[in-house]
Amino acid sequence: MKITYKRDLRHSYMVASGRGKAEAYEEKMLANNEIAVFLPYHTTELDGEVQYWYDITGKRSLRDYLTQEKVTKEHLRAVLEALGNACRQLEEYLIAQERVLFSVDGIFVEHSGETCEVSLCYCPLKERDMRREFQSVTEHLIAEVDHADEDLRKICYDLYEESLREEFSITVAAERLQEVRPEPVVVTEVEDRCIQIRQQAYEEEEAEVWEPEEEEKLTLWERLLERVTDWKDQLLGGVVSKRKELFPLPKEEEDFVFDAATMCEPKTQMLSEIVQPKVTRLVYEGKGKSPDILLEQETITIGSKPGDNTIVLAFPGVSRYHARIRKVDDEFCLEDLNSTNGTYCNGQLLSYHEPHVLQRMDQILFADVAYRAV
Repeated sequence: MKITYKRDLRHSYMVASGRGKAEAYEEKMLANNEIAVFLPYHTTELDGEVQYWYDITGKRSLRDYLTQEKVTKEHLRAVLEALGNACRQLEEYLIAQERVLFSVDGIFVEHSGETCEVSLCYCPLKERDMRREFQSVTEHLIAEVDHADEDLRKICYDLYEESLREEFSITVAAERLQEVRPEPVVVTEVEDRCIQIRQQAYEEEEAEVWEPEEEEKLTLWERLLERVTDWKDQLLGGVVSKRKELFPLPKEEEDFVFDAATMCEPKTQMLSEIVQPKVTRLVYEGKGKSPDILLEQETITIGSKPGDNTIVLAFPGVSRYHARIRKVDDEFCLEDLNSTNGTYCNGQLLSYHEPHVLQRMDQILFADVAYRAV
């Protein structure tokens, strides 16, 4: 199976290509019922292969979600609970989990506040292994999460172990992990009393005021002597500086050294041999104020949501997570993150996850916000 991305002015698509068709019962079930958990799609046939075109306009894949968000235990549990609810909907319509694409690119997440929803892709193509696909999800989780959080790390490894079972089921895995919750911390009366004693001691220590000992007073003669010494230093310093200004010392002549490299004319060099300077920044070319984008990091995210992006563009047409610039093999590549109004390079609309190597004088549009690569 092969996955590619296509885009037009209104829609963004993920295209899964391979061999295999849906069973007659499932085709009728999907045609006669609007199953909310599935992304809308249509199919085409080309060179003996079936192509499933999923409408992913405005959607965010699990891969991007894990990269862009700071994943916590609450986030991960919410995603797993949403996956479990989605699989239970599939059971109601008698659609097997093996017919669903469970990968970091085939699961789409919408997480806002306390609500989390997932969208899945119905994919009956052959040469697929649902369990192996979900193992790749757990491996991606282990690579992305903060390993300093022991509880979160344990959840990821438990999920990976669940995916190795012969009788693996995403519904069962989600239910087992939902049952494992951290035990509440109980503070006993003794611990509470210790905390109060420490707090009281801290407050008493803060209340104490340190008073320095009274310094010895200088006699009248010592203060007068100190003042005369200061005047003398100021007077002598001014006379010395004035003398150096009026009567500068002659400079020593330096020995002449013949340098053949500087005196001889440089040899002719072909223009093709000159290395062109690399792109170092994107300069804003629109009206109003907007920051230039300095290409100084390995990964730069661009969007309208503060706190989650390296560069925040507060414009109505810019999506929350609009585009990304990554350094690959000493070159900077621009890619769209399935933004609503698109990312353009020299007038060409970029497809989702389609990398474009930035060149000098490229004109970049994030929706209608114009930049120039220099």
